[in-house]
Amino acid sequence: MPVGLASGGHGQRLWHDLTERVEFTDIELRYLANACFTLDRIAKMRKAIGNELLVKGSQGQKVAHPLLRELRADERHFADLMARIDLPDQFAQEQPQTQGERSAQMRAVAGSRWGNAY
Repeated sequence: MPVGLASGGHGQRLWHDLTERVEFTDIELRYLANACFTLDRIAKMRKAIGNELLVKGSQGQKVAHPLLRELRADERHFADLMARIDLPDQFAQEQPQTQGERSAQMRAVAGSRWGNAY
């Protein structure tokens, strides 16, 4: 896991969720690490913005919260990074309930990704 991710944050959860179920290339791991840091930043910005989408501008007028632009950019960056990672179609399926079902799903994911029959 990359050093510096927010402890218990969205980035750590994403890292664990994906790396426990999919084997990635080195470049995909770099994309994933960057996506995890981006996801942590997104969570911090959303917390900072809260319900305050409009703030008072320099002339007293209502303007968009200054973090909204950064938030949109980071959300776009996150989506771009995730699109570069080759995730199997089965990854979107609901999580299995038993260890045996999970093992079977993992074999299917590995087989679809690498073309191996396990």
